[in-house]
Amino acid sequence: MDIRRLVLWEGRYATYMSNDIFAATIEDQGDVLLELTSRALSGARINALALPYFRSTGESVESDPNGGWWQNLQSLYQAGGGYFSFQTDRGLSTDPYWILRRYGTEDEFGGVWRYSELKIRGDGGYKLGKIDMILPGQPVLYTAVRIENKGESELRASAAWHSMLGYPAIETGTMIQTSARCFTAYGMTQRESGVGRFRPGIVFDDLRHAPLARGGNADAGYIPAPTGTYDYIIGKIPERDEKAWIAVNNPRSQLIFFMLTPNRTEKDEDFLFPNADLAENFLGRMDAPWALYDGGVPEVMALTCGFNAGPKGTRNMVIPPGSSRMIYLANGFVSYDNPRIALGYSSTEFTDEGVVFKRTKSWAFLAIDHSFRAIRRQAEKVFSGDAEDAG
Repeated sequence: MDIRRLVLWEGRYATYMSNDIFAATIEDQGDVLLELTSRALSGARINALALPYFRSTGESVESDPNGGWWQNLQSLYQAGGGYFSFQTDRGLSTDPYWILRRYGTEDEFGGVWRYSELKIRGDGGYKLGKIDMILPGQPVLYTAVRIENKGESELRASAAWHSMLGYPAIETGTMIQTSARCFTAYGMTQRESGVGRFRPGIVFDDLRHAPLARGGNADAGYIPAPTGTYDYIIGKIPERDEKAWIAVNNPRSQLIFFMLTPNRTEKDEDFLFPNADLAENFLGRMDAPWALYDGGVPEVMALTCGFNAGPKGTRNMVIPPGSSRMIYLANGFVSYDNPRIALGYSSTEFTDEGVVFKRTKSWAFLAIDHSFRAIRRQAEKVFSGDAEDAG
């Protein structure tokens, strides 16, 4: 187990966390997850996450001599990777620097962890506290976020987690599965420019049979050769399910990316995401900086997976004054050596030790604490005010 601080660029710092099979790198600016890495069967160490070509290395848009190129959107200045998004009328949580309060090892589960904070003061103020943890022998990054309303009126916000995946973690032939159902494709917002592949506003039950804008159906759970399209799809998570998940299987490299969040709780403080979403940008965004100029040639191909509380711009999380909410997430990335799983798997089953992806008598395995027991315990220590004894 290893945890240490890194200097990335001038004024840009990060925390590196790893065990013997897996590593994660989290930057202070926006608290963005830059690397989620596992080793492929070929021996290469692969980052599941995409960092688009236009991602900055400067300290801020305001001080960057080319700041205007990002069109005054701070979130695009550090776009990509994996990130917790909390948006209110006061702005977006990925824009400012977060403060790393402490990091180290913990004795109960043998893991490494870090704790960071973001405070927004004044009217409509709030505090975000975020714990990230890696456990021995598990290719998974666990995250817990506490949202506290520090104001005198209710706090309305939109909350989400998104992980942008890119080559070589995804490529043509990669398959997407999720526990979500009842999908809908949404049209592009005013600031987005591109061509949609799927017809917006139509509810469909199976990701494999998504209605095309030009008629007919196509498999939205299969990554084709670049189509020059961009689609944003939301699926409802069934209330009966104990867990919500998204799995992305790359058969060529024999890699599985897995995103997980609880979908059932006995604690009033826990917030459960009602939706899973997919942004399929297959060289389909023609607005800058996704293209070099508005209307230019698209430069980015990526699949963004996430959980959210509602379509873009909505404020579906409501927190009374003096109250808080907890969110738990896990991002896993693992290779498998069974070539039959590369043909696709028919079931995703949770066992005491992790998740099994099964195809008849063949299977792949991801070791994961899907009950979030370890990070819940760490969150109890940190957020109870006993942070000095949390390590």
